[in-house]
Amino acid sequence: MNSYTEHYHNLKKLERPKGTTHARLVTDEGKKGFTQIKDFDVFSGVSGNVTFLKEKRGGTFEELGNMYFDGIWPIREKEEK
Repeated sequence: MNSYTEHYHNLKKLERPKGTTHARLVTDEGKKGFTQIKDFDVFSGVSGNVTFLKEKRGGTFEELGNMYFDGIWPIREKEEK
């Protein structure tokens, strides 16, 4: 599996609302990060609250949902024992 295919499958495992185009992460320390959803792997190793966003016309964003991200990327399907 090449790196693009692997990245695509990891992104498919990320449970996010339909129509998500961007993600904003706020760490426990209050630092903020913002990226397109296709580049979500830049948040690898950083835990915090992720807000999923949809870009609207005019450059505004609509919040679609949020979740706590533990910083582990790629996302594992099952917990390893």
